[in-house]
Amino acid sequence: MISPTFDFSTFVDASKKAFAPAAKFNELTLQGFERVARQQLAFAGEVLEFSLQQLQLATTAKDFNDLTARQIELNTQFAEKATQRSQDLVKLSTEHQAEMTKWFDTAVAETAKTAKKAA
Repeated sequence: MISPTFDFSTFVDASKKAFAPAAKFNELTLQGFERVARQQLAFAGEVLEFSLQQLQLATTAKDFNDLTARQIELNTQFAEKATQRSQDLVKLSTEHQAEMTKWFDTAVAETAKTAKKAA
């Protein structure tokens, strides 16, 4: 009795095609996480720098009025940086959401096309 040879290349190709959407999802997720992590790391550096500047103010201020004026200036600068960072984070989130929506729509369309072909 002759049995047909199992075609492993077809199986591998079908597996790659089946898992392609999941692989793309993982790639997009990792990219989003990396971008947010880099933003948070940069902000942590700014917080550290701000803290060090606050400590330096205490030792370099001439008097209480000078200390207060310099602290207000430093706090204002830091607040502007923090506001910019939060706006950047919102922008990153919006961009990531758009990428994920595009991925989802593409995956659904391809799945529906494949299902329609099979039916």
